[in-house]
Amino acid sequence: MCATSSTSSALVSRSVSHCSTCDRALPTRTWAEVDLAAVADNFRILDSTVPHGDSILVVVKADAYGHGLLPVANAAVGAGATHFGVATLEEGATLRRAGIGAEVHVLTPLLPTEAVDCARLGLVPYISSTQFLDAFRSTRAPFPPACFVMVDTGMGREGLSLAEATALVASAPPGIRIAGVATHLASADEVPDLLTEAQETRFRQWLAESSRLPGDIWRSLANSPGMLRVGRPDHGPVLWRPGTSLYGITPYPGAPSPNSLRPVLAWKARITLVRDLPAGSTVGYGATATLSRNSRIATVAVGYADGLSRRLSNCGVVSVRGHRCPIVGRVSMDQCQIDVTDVPGIVLGDIAVLLGADGSDTLRAEDMAQKIGTTVHEPTTCLSARVPRLYNPAPDCPR
Repeated sequence: MCATSSTSSALVSRSVSHCSTCDRALPTRTWAEVDLAAVADNFRILDSTVPHGDSILVVVKADAYGHGLLPVANAAVGAGATHFGVATLEEGATLRRAGIGAEVHVLTPLLPTEAVDCARLGLVPYISSTQFLDAFRSTRAPFPPACFVMVDTGMGREGLSLAEATALVASAPPGIRIAGVATHLASADEVPDLLTEAQETRFRQWLAESSRLPGDIWRSLANSPGMLRVGRPDHGPVLWRPGTSLYGITPYPGAPSPNSLRPVLAWKARITLVRDLPAGSTVGYGATATLSRNSRIATVAVGYADGLSRRLSNCGVVSVRGHRCPIVGRVSMDQCQIDVTDVPGIVLGDIAVLLGADGSDTLRAEDMAQKIGTTVHEPTTCLSARVPRLYNPAPDCPR
């Protein structure tokens, strides 16, 4: 397992832990470990659940939800992935520069000024406006560039209205190739889910009424939670768009999920200071925590500049030596404090696990998200660039 950080290992004390394979020093502050074998396995599991003729679109937008765009994409390609989803033109360009020739879909609206580069890179945009459609048709690409028609069935965020989408499909505009039609679910990851059934019905009805729609183009409706809650659209191949499930994250509380899907990312940090404080002491900015007993308080070298939400102040937990330890006081920009009073043998340099397994215990992104009332996407997606990602297996790690 090797870090992608350029920091020289010569600056790291030989007393810290090292990669068991190549003896490269691990970071001294905080890092994320990304299991690329789990990415490949999770893809194969998801791919095995869809009917023959359907396909999985691997969502790698937002730096693959914080896991690393290119390492994740390459792992998925190795497992057989042929479709990818990004959010920006630059993300698509990054995949192309890396030599990934798979079909790359841009899932969010692009500006008309980006149409030429979109066509040049061979990316598949999701059409949500006539302005982008006109620009895309005028790119003069050697071959008619492919696109998806995005249909708004109730999300209210992007997509053409049902009437606009019907008119576009019926007109068969020259200069482009409609490769698929798609919609996006607004509340499939909510409990209770109040809108998905209505959106599914609207999409199915629209498909049935679109008599000019070719039978062999893609239909795409479901993200990770949608794959668990909606049926397969009729007539034609279906492109399923899992994101969180690929990374081993359960998309909503109580969601059924194959037990063999496993979390891809673990997040860790080091203890850099241990202090004994008497009862009545306050900890952190604003003195929001007052100790009710004599306590041993450890400083962990991770804070909100690394992506640890400040909302975890006085309610988050980390695991040290197999013991769950509460975050005490406010999460600072570069550090936080935890109560290790009941953890024997704490020494400087010990590892605190924020996400992932620690002995028989596992801290999951879903638990962190639920604690602060946010989406399960946030704990990994918000990891900042100063958190090195360590990949296992790593191409530059000799075996």
